[in-house]
Amino acid sequence: MPKVAISYRRSDSTIASRIFRRLVDRYGKESVFIDVNDVPAGAAFPQYVDTVLSKTQVLLVLIGSNWLRKGAGGLQAHQHGLSLALQYVVLPAFLMLVAHYVIVNRLDVDTIYLRIASFIIPIPFGAVFFWQTRLNPIAALAAAAILGVIADAGMTVSTAIRYGQPIMPSGTLEWLENAEYVVAIALGFVAGNTFARLPGVSSWFPEREDWVIAEVEAGLKNGIPLLPVLVERATMPARRELPNKIADFSYRSAIAVDSGWEFDKDMDKVIAGIDKILGEPQAGTKIGPEELSKQSG
Repeated sequence: MPKVAISYRRSDSTIASRIFRRLVDRYGKESVFIDVNDVPAGAAFPQYVDTVLSKTQVLLVLIGSNWLRKGAGGLQAHQHGLSLALQYVVLPAFLMLVAHYVIVNRLDVDTIYLRIASFIIPIPFGAVFFWQTRLNPIAALAAAAILGVIADAGMTVSTAIRYGQPIMPSGTLEWLENAEYVVAIALGFVAGNTFARLPGVSSWFPEREDWVIAEVEAGLKNGIPLLPVLVERATMPARRELPNKIADFSYRSAIAVDSGWEFDKDMDKVIAGIDKILGEPQAGTKIGPEELSKQSG
């Protein structure tokens, strides 16, 4: 069984392969596990990886800039972005148009009800946005602002068409009224997103199947030393950003590895950390006769 296993996202596969080759040079091919090369054909991936990790001595967890977002990179990232736009901007904006039509055109009641709906409708979308993406609050605020502008523009255009009015607001009061709707929509989205981040609430959301997270969970469960490796200038995720089952992973000390000129120097630090965990002599260290006799004995 391997001494070292590498966990990584496909978006970080280029630097993962470089790290793999460097570790193979140090420990030998049989001592380093990386799933793209080592899972036998026809093997059940989850069970096989869990078996390997249960006997591994060190688990390297490569963390790139998109590590918290499953399926990031390339075409998958493009599809992921379109999915987010549909779920968290287009769909709630459409619901706002429906609410506007019902409240303003059909019921013809006070617009205060539309303002209340503008706050309430985005709340669940803000909560699900956090569950799906785990992005920071600034990203949630940006999505909320975009949603507010799009929804308000749609409501303004629909009102103008129905009553034969100019599409652009004609006075300060109309501009302020539009701004009220944008703010209400954005506040609703941010409120839902913030509510979902609360420690006692985030556990309500079912966690998505994610094999990289499952590998980290298996490492924690089996008491395997985990060594986070930050690639491409990534940062260590905070505890609140991680699924509850691997929240303790945020306390691990990490080593940064750059793909440029500093790669070999950074990898020396990684290998030194692995050697320390394995109890092996540092690379380049000379072993005296006494130490050699102890090891052979």
